Amino acid sequence: MKHKLLKLTTLTFLTAFAANANATRWFEIELIAFEQKPTPELREDFKLERKPIQARKTLDMIETGLNNQGQIQCLSGEPQFDPRELSQQIVATSSSWQCDDDRNYLEQMHALPLIPFAEPQEHMDSMYLLAEEQFQFASVLNKLKREGLDPILHTGWRFPEMSSRRAPSIEIIAGQKIAKPTSYKAINNISNDGYISLLDKPIQHQAINDEYKWQVEGLMKIHVRHYLFVTTDLDINFIDNEGELQQARMSQYTRVYSGDIHYLDHPRLGIIFQIRKYKH
Repeated sequence: MKHKLLKLTTLTFLTAFAANANATRWFEIELIAFEQKPTPELREDFKLERKPIQARKTLDMIETGLNNQGQIQCLSGEPQFDPRELSQQIVATSSSWQCDDDRNYLEQMHALPLIPFAEPQEHMDSMYLLAEEQFQFASVLNKLKREGLDPILHTGWRFPEMSSRRAPSIEIIAGQKIAKPTSYKAINNISNDGYISLLDKPIQHQAINDEYKWQVEGLMKIHVRHYLFVTTDLDINFIDNEGELQQARMSQYTRVYSGDIHYLDHPRLGIIFQIRKYKH
């Protein structure tokens, strides 16, 4: 009898747990980020020092999806992903190469793909990216292009309602690779055989340019407290007219309604997004 009571208690607990999990509301967000052309009247000082954007919990779903898209491009034979030395590429009789799963394809890109790759999924087990065929913003994307605006990211993900403390921040990267201006260091190849050796051994210089940022980098978090709230902290990197790397920041905290289309505005970046109910 006691054994049966224990089994019944356990079954009741599991049923209650499953019911609570199914009671959690789920949503999906779809967004398009696009580059804004700054107006001549813009007077914002982008040289101010800002603290790095940080969060307690982050998810790199978008970076993973972009890297997966890079692997797809590699498998299709895109030359930029050819790992062979240039001399090998010239003499090779085959144009095929390995596109390993664990390779970092983002390092070889000059610009990120517009859409991170994701397989279509329909579940409420964990957060996941939307696949392209699950998007609903095709008309919005076409309108932006007709107006001469340059979309740099089109993505979305599904997520359960969570408090501000529990909700993770989604890592955002998009756009062009923005490299710091090239600097040079002297290479001392001079031997220790006296001053005369300086006359016929000029000092060589090696370019240093291994630091880069993506055009847009930062975080976006969505949490629920009676309403939906979106916290956006993004750095927009660009090269100014003097050839210097500059950084602007978009920081916004917005209350939104599911089903409505919302717009986040910055002199250098615009974001159109919609949060929709998923299976509730």
